[in-house]
Amino acid sequence: MEWVTGVPEEFKTRIRFPMSDREMKRRWSTVQTVMQERGIDVLIAQNADQYLGGYFRYFTDLPTEQAYPMSVLFPAKGEMTTITSSSPYNPLPPAWFRRGIGNRLGAPYFRTFHYTDLYDAKLMEAYICDHKCKTVGLIAPSLLNYKLVNYLKTALPDVTFIDATELIDEIKAVKSEDEIQAIRRTVALHDQVLQMVPGILHPGMYEYDLRAEVNKFLISKGSEENLVMMGSAPQGTPTPKLHSFYQNRRIEDGDDLVFMIEANGGGGYYAEIVRGFCIGHQPSKELQYAWDLSRELQDFTAELVKPGSDCAEMLEIYNNKLVSYGLQPETRLFAHGQGYDLVERPAFFKGETMKVKENMFFAIHPEINTGKAFGNYCDQYLVTKDGAVRVETTPRQIYVV
Repeated sequence: MEWVTGVPEEFKTRIRFPMSDREMKRRWSTVQTVMQERGIDVLIAQNADQYLGGYFRYFTDLPTEQAYPMSVLFPAKGEMTTITSSSPYNPLPPAWFRRGIGNRLGAPYFRTFHYTDLYDAKLMEAYICDHKCKTVGLIAPSLLNYKLVNYLKTALPDVTFIDATELIDEIKAVKSEDEIQAIRRTVALHDQVLQMVPGILHPGMYEYDLRAEVNKFLISKGSEENLVMMGSAPQGTPTPKLHSFYQNRRIEDGDDLVFMIEANGGGGYYAEIVRGFCIGHQPSKELQYAWDLSRELQDFTAELVKPGSDCAEMLEIYNNKLVSYGLQPETRLFAHGQGYDLVERPAFFKGETMKVKENMFFAIHPEINTGKAFGNYCDQYLVTKDGAVRVETTPRQIYVV
């Protein structure tokens, strides 16, 4: 599995940050070995966006965009088959990007056209029959629509369908050296953005103006998909973290602002960072306390993250710490793995079975809301044999502009 023989260099250079052939071959070989051991003939994964589109990209190095589902059929031996919403006679991806893809299938299906719901399912059915597959592994079945899965199980009663998510998650969560370098590149991009914010943040601008400036910078540096959340409020009022739809407030002198970037860098790996800003005034004692406590709890959490640690147990320890400060136990996602998906396993959730391993990558972002102030440091941590190491270099402080 490699670049198609004879692909002109000018086509290869259209991809700004392709993953190395070495890394792609490592993934394919590792997954196929596990499939052969478990007797799985083919894996099916489908994604439709980038934020949670990591499975398709993991196998193909291609992003999924625009809510058009893209599927990959990954066999225990041989090359992949892709299914995309495109012409059957000129399917996506482009022929010159057929790295590891032996066959490209296309059909003009759209989830808003209900009568095309089974176009991709029938292509999968034909593949399974043609290749005489007996056992099919579904990756993240919740990302596969009900009609597709129900059709396959009904049309192919002699085929065994299993949930293969755990097998792939265990492989995907541990990052290789090539992946770690890509992640570090994304983290460095987040550091760069935070360094530019004080220079462009000023009274009189709207929150969406700040988002526009940041998005322009991110895209210019190779980011493919970026989520910029923020919220401003008068001093003494907790600053919310709001999605873009709600960012229509004018930032005024005397405001506090919380600013969050969740973006992928060139190559598709995500990171995130959160910092606080005061416009024209020093932080209040209440605000400083909230951010200081968030930093303390982030450090406390990072100390727990070591190879072999159990995420559910760490959540319980963390909640006991919160209670000791008179705070409510955490009910949201405050620490989680990260990579091709904005949020991926393992996560600090009850029910998480995956243990922490060396070369996993975590985002840790404890929130503190005192009722008058809000603090929420977020940084990335790489798990080493000795524990978790913070990767961002941006100082953890409140910035006064």
